[in-house]
Amino acid sequence: MNLEPILVVDDEEGLRYVMTRQLRSAGYTVEAAEDGQEAIEKLSEKQYAVVITDMKMPRVDGLGVIQKANEIAPNTELIVLTGHGSLENAVEAFKAGNVAEYLLKPLDDIGLLNAVVTRALEKRHLKLQNRQLTSELQCAYEELKKTSKQLIQSEKMSAIGQLAAGVAHELNNPLTAVLGFAQFIDEKVKEQAPREWNDEDTNRIMNALQNVVKGAHRCRDIVASLIRFSRSSHAELHSEIDINQVLMDAFVFTEHLLLRQGITLVKNLSQDLPKAIGSASRLQHVFTNLIINAQQASSEGGVVTVTTQYDPNSQTIAIMVEDSGPGIQPDHLPHIFEAFYTTRPESHAGLGLSIASQIVQEHHGEITVQSQPERGSRFIVSLPIAKALETDPPDALAA
Repeated sequence: MNLEPILVVDDEEGLRYVMTRQLRSAGYTVEAAEDGQEAIEKLSEKQYAVVITDMKMPRVDGLGVIQKANEIAPNTELIVLTGHGSLENAVEAFKAGNVAEYLLKPLDDIGLLNAVVTRALEKRHLKLQNRQLTSELQCAYEELKKTSKQLIQSEKMSAIGQLAAGVAHELNNPLTAVLGFAQFIDEKVKEQAPREWNDEDTNRIMNALQNVVKGAHRCRDIVASLIRFSRSSHAELHSEIDINQVLMDAFVFTEHLLLRQGITLVKNLSQDLPKAIGSASRLQHVFTNLIINAQQASSEGGVVTVTTQYDPNSQTIAIMVEDSGPGIQPDHLPHIFEAFYTTRPESHAGLGLSIASQIVQEHHGEITVQSQPERGSRFIVSLPIAKALETDPPDALAA
């Protein structure tokens, strides 16, 4: 028996009975309606695979049935069987909805009805399969776009790592010389300033020398971070790392950006963190992205707070990046980690948080967000410690 229901709509009781009996004898599940109004009521309550309708009926005619079926049941195939056929009526019927056949009464052979219904069902199944295939192709295309973007990003990161290594090594020797000479001059001037210098000149030159030393130290920190970045770019994913050091490397590249925007960076880093396992460069990418997002969400005079803490119960390290911005609207929160989702201008790709989420998942961790309008946002990255990964399989932690 074919369980896909068929609805027969005709105001002639005898014909309605004959069609219903014929289709049931062929194994179809059949219901009947005596006019267009009853048919619409049935369509509103239940899905039918095929509707066979007359055109001229009391209350609501066949055209009304076709239009309503097209509105509320677009997957239903429609067969018109009418004794008032004309070219104008046929054109109106086909324009009004999903009409598969247009037949005239009386049928010379009532058995022909079975073949017509079978064709309509086959047409319906093909449409549903095509729709499913189209949906699957669209999903595959979106996944391919996402993967392509991520591969491009990965290649960029690899190229940056190689470039960073070359630049860092080239800068390291002359920078060491600059720092050594600046410290040497600073010490000598502190011991004995030239006699021709007055107090004002001495103070001005001492301040300049201290700024040179401070700037050289900062350059050395940047070079050291670049070297660590380039080395960890080629390291295995599962190696022990210091989360606080990864964050300090991220601060090297982001703190001055915040300061230039008039935003204060507050660092609340716990000093008793156990080691995590993962890729320092990829996690640095995550934290840098979160800090820059927090900077972009904050206005001048705002505060970005980065906090780390260890939870011995869950054996995880929590890294929290909090801003003092306007917060995220509630309807945006469920989509915040989706690829290509962004509320920023069109030039923004909307991939930063999606890639960050993927990297955190690679480390068997979790990234979440808490936000309220006008009260800022807090992004929380939770990562298992090295000991937890040794005692529990990664699949269990990910689950």
